Amino acid sequence: MPTIAQRLREVTQRLEAACRRRGRDPRSVLILAATKTRSPEELLAALAAGIRHFGENYVQELLAKREAIDKAGYTNVSWHMIGHLQRNKVKYLVPGVALIHSLDSVALAEEIEKRAARAGVRQPVLLEVNLAAEATKSGVSPQELPGLAERVLELPHLDLQGLMAMPPYSEDPEDSRPHFRTLRALADSLRDRGIPTENLRHLSMGMSGDYEVAIEEGATIIRLGTVLFGPRG
Repeated sequence: MPTIAQRLREVTQRLEAACRRRGRDPRSVLILAATKTRSPEELLAALAAGIRHFGENYVQELLAKREAIDKAGYTNVSWHMIGHLQRNKVKYLVPGVALIHSLDSVALAEEIEKRAARAGVRQPVLLEVNLAAEATKSGVSPQELPGLAERVLELPHLDLQGLMAMPPYSEDPEDSRPHFRTLRALADSLRDRGIPTENLRHLSMGMSGDYEVAIEEGATIIRLGTVLFGPRG
């Protein structure tokens, strides 16, 4: 069974190869370890391997794991919220989370604004887009995206940094490519509407099965679980 360090080396090699195919700097892609259901021990092994960015789907898991990592003496760890976020859970994350990937409504944006204003911080966020109109997934529709983006830019304590999406599951990574291209095109269309490029610098897309395709299509954050940690026990 490969160690997390060995898995990370292989991922890094594949990341670098995907960047070469598109003439990209490998440093432009952030590896975010998706840690849903992973144990604190697995996170400590990831930290020992050099991973410093972790993404959680559930608020309570994020808080518990952050506490465990803090107690272990690690201080330079970046925590991301990558799962659906309910408004009543925002108070547990703001301030303290590096990036919220799953902002998908004006109501949620306004709740984050309220909490960030109270804390005196600007909260970095990404807008989650439901590209395939899947009922089981959260995210704003492509048609509603411009309105949400414009509203977020009006909120002084939100720092819009880009878009996030999760294509429909498929065994074939190439099935994800059209969706990744759509997300990139949506970012371009927002720029055409006058939204500054600095507010669209990130595309959070690509997971264990399709991250190389995502990188080829412009991903700046890839969210990796199984390919780093191995199958869940």
